Amino acid sequence: ASYADGVVTITAKANTTKDMIEGVVTVTCGTLKQEISVIQGGVYIGSGTEVVVEATMASFGWKNAAVVSEAELDDNVKLIFAQGNASTAPAYYTSGEAVRLYQNGATLTVTANGRTIKSIEFTFANNHYYMEPDCGEFSEEATLRTWSGESAEVKFTSTGTDKNHRAYISAVKVTYID
Repeated sequence: ASYADGVVTITAKANTTKDMIEGVVTVTCGTLKQEISVIQGGVYIGSGTEVVVEATMASFGWKNAAVVSEAELDDNVKLIFAQGNASTAPAYYTSGEAVRLYQNGATLTVTANGRTIKSIEFTFANNHYYMEPDCGEFSEEATLRTWSGESAEVKFTSTGTDKNHRAYISAVKVTYID
C-alpha cells in the first residue's frame, strides 16, 4: 500500500492461477462504510478450443413485455438478467426484439461455467447501448459494442439515468475457451 496526494493505493501481484480471485477493501469513516470489490479472471493454462456461441433475444421465444431472468446460449454460457438498482426488472419487448436493461443499474451477467471468456459482442436496438462492464475493455458507445478480456464471468450494469439512456440488447455473441 502507498499514500500520495490524498490517495491510498493498494496493489497486489497479478493472478497467475486458472481461478478467478476477488479482493475486497473496506473503507470506514465514522459510521460510514464502503466496500470495494475487484475481481481478476484466471489465466488460461493449457490448450483448448475456441468456442463461439450466439443468439438473438427473439430466439428465446419470450412474449412481449415478459420479465426475463436468464437465458442459456449453450451448456456453458448463461446470461443472467437482474433488476439491480433500477426501478424496473429487465424485460423482453418485441419492439426492437430486445431485452431492456433499465436505467440506474439493471445488470446482465455473462457466465461461462468456469471457462475463460475472451470476447462478448452485443447488438443493441433503438440506439440504447448504455452499459459498462466490471472488468476488461469495452468498445465505445454504438449499436455494436464488443467486450474483450479474460474472465469466467463479466457483469454489465446499465449506466443511463433516464429512459433515453438504457441498454436494449437484441443479440449477443460470446467467444470462450473450452
